[in-house]
Amino acid sequence: MKRRNVFLFFVLPFLGVFVFFSLASFLGQADLKKRTEVLVRDQLLATADILRVTVSHLLDEGTPPDEALASVLSGEDIYFMALLDAEKNVLAWNSRYEGYLPLSLREAQPGESGIIDSPAGKIFSELSTVTTKDGRRFHLYLGYALTGMEEMIALSRRTAFLLSGLVLLAGALFFRGLFQLQSRFMSKAREAETERLEKERFREISAFTSGVAHEIKNPLNSLALLIELLLQKAPPEARGNLELGKSQVRTIARIVDRFSSAVKPVRPIATALDLEGLLRLAAGSFAAEDPESSTRLRVAVEPGVRLTGDGDLLVQALLNLLKNAVEASSSTPIWVEGRRNNKRVEIWVRDEGPGIPPEAMARIFEPFYTTKEKGTGIGLFLTKKIIEAHGGTIEARSREGEGTEFRIELPGA
Repeated sequence: MKRRNVFLFFVLPFLGVFVFFSLASFLGQADLKKRTEVLVRDQLLATADILRVTVSHLLDEGTPPDEALASVLSGEDIYFMALLDAEKNVLAWNSRYEGYLPLSLREAQPGESGIIDSPAGKIFSELSTVTTKDGRRFHLYLGYALTGMEEMIALSRRTAFLLSGLVLLAGALFFRGLFQLQSRFMSKAREAETERLEKERFREISAFTSGVAHEIKNPLNSLALLIELLLQKAPPEARGNLELGKSQVRTIARIVDRFSSAVKPVRPIATALDLEGLLRLAAGSFAAEDPESSTRLRVAVEPGVRLTGDGDLLVQALLNLLKNAVEASSSTPIWVEGRRNNKRVEIWVRDEGPGIPPEAMARIFEPFYTTKEKGTGIGLFLTKKIIEAHGGTIEARSREGEGTEFRIELPGA
């Protein structure tokens, strides 16, 4: 799935849900505040009715206003009470905030309620009329603290912000993981497509190479027999040229055999191997083919390391690496090292040659790719096939002017 489709089908719906959740939370807080104010107003009105009857009864009995107010037992949420005359002059009052009486009487009308500010926060106020039996009029001014409501709304707001943050964090982590999975999927899909194309290309090359090898081998065999017959009857002065022709026929046969080996599947016959013996055998085989260059080999191996594999195939793979290393460096040492790494076995082949250009590094294991004038591009490709057939890996590292190293990793015994 493309990134654009992921954004359309996952990110946009998530953002829509988040916006809906935030809007619902905001509207829920507004509705909670409105409902709480209605409850406070109803409670204050009920309290005002009770206190008005009580104060009126005390005033009818001739109790002074300050004593009448002091004898009234107020609830915990009553922030202040004040008894006013008909002209709204304060006759008596008490307040929970250190003797402070917040008054807002200019616009207040009897029977109306409103919210005023105070040092303790919002106060819901109510002004009601008290009439005694003898016709005197008073006003009872009550204030109900909204601290609890404000704390509840603040807590609700903090909870909403916290939930929003957690939703955003969860969404970010989810989409980060989703994009990583999608990136890995796309990468795997590209690798699978590349591998499919490579296999298809290799099948075509294999079919072509097998056909060519078959067509060449028969004439080569006939030519080799003919040269042998000519050598038996040729005069001494012609033998040199015939020997050269025989050598060239053998060279062509070896090239054809290498191409045939490259296109055939590798099927190792696994046996128990000693790493030191394997590397010594590869060095000995190389010395038999190129005695002069073999003096530059430096073998260092950890003793007692065992592995399982096909000795002949692994020696062939190491020979290919050694030949490349010798060709890359004219006189410097060639290092071959082997050791155990946990449950795996590592083999290093290093040279101190000019290195491999960066543009060639990505293709050195491709079949029939070579940077040499007389190369066939088979050696490293076949080496990689042999190592991978053993369940191992091979990688190359190179810096121009500093040499090249090949690292082989194989399963241990």
